[in-house]
Amino acid sequence: MNSTLNEMDKHPRERLLTGENCRFYKTREGLLAAALSDGSYEGRAFLSLAFPFQLTEEYIALQDEDKEEIGMIRRLSDLAEADRELVREELKIKYFTPKIRKILSLTERFGTTRWTVETDRGKQFFVVKDTYKSLIRVSADRLFVCDLDGCRYEIESLKALDRKSFSKIELYV
Repeated sequence: MNSTLNEMDKHPRERLLTGENCRFYKTREGLLAAALSDGSYEGRAFLSLAFPFQLTEEYIALQDEDKEEIGMIRRLSDLAEADRELVREELKIKYFTPKIRKILSLTERFGTTRWTVETDRGKQFFVVKDTYKSLIRVSADRLFVCDLDGCRYEIESLKALDRKSFSKIELYV
């Protein structure tokens, strides 16, 4: 059975959001908000990429304050230009990911590892709990590191790391 767009609009988890049925705006506090044209939702907008490592402008979920899904933006190009810019700005903040260029030190202590790294944003220090589970491999050569605060750091290429940096992380990858 094929679903029509109108049938999908009846089910929030399957609602496709476009420039025709959704608009985005900033609140007085500078927070992103959304309003649906049918009046079924207006309030804070929380965005999540369904495919964060591959498709940065497609399949973007809109959620309310309780993290309940309101609908899905199939493509950013389906929105009005002003709304696209607001969504891009919000996603850029949410998915801010410094790129690790060099691992200066990596010390394990009490089930955590303390990292000091050189990134494309300068020198950073962070703590990772359960290092094996906090390294997310997205390809044979690329990985993400998630720290205790939920911040992500990217190693674009393990092969591109200098020998000393790689030797510090080799045990975990």
